[in-house]
Amino acid sequence: MEILALVIAVVALVIAVLAYARTGGIQELRGQVSALRPTTEALRTKAADATEVLRTKAGHATEGARAKTADALDRLGKAVRGSGESPAPTVPEEQKPVAEEQKPVAEEQKPVAEEKKTVPREKKKDQ
Repeated sequence: MEILALVIAVVALVIAVLAYARTGGIQELRGQVSALRPTTEALRTKAADATEVLRTKAGHATEGARAKTADALDRLGKAVRGSGESPAPTVPEEQKPVAEEQKPVAEEQKPVAEEKKTVPREKKKDQ
């Protein structure tokens, strides 16, 4: 019985291999891969170009932010040390007239001194 099961299994394996080869097998798979290769290469090239563009834009943005941060830290350092020269304000041109029209908060809110009225108390007479 065991030998009969082994023979049936081998025959089934041979039939499966023949069916695979008849339907195309590895050759069809290789043909599909070679047909898709140009499309894959084109997509890789586009992805590499897009990545380079993004890196360039990010580099420019980083440099601008780095320059602004360095300028702000330099002005802050001069203000803290009191270097004699006042740091130039960096107010954009379109905001300068608005900044000049504003009054300092200290001038707007002057404390109102209330005068306390004291009423003299009458002295109690000793009896």
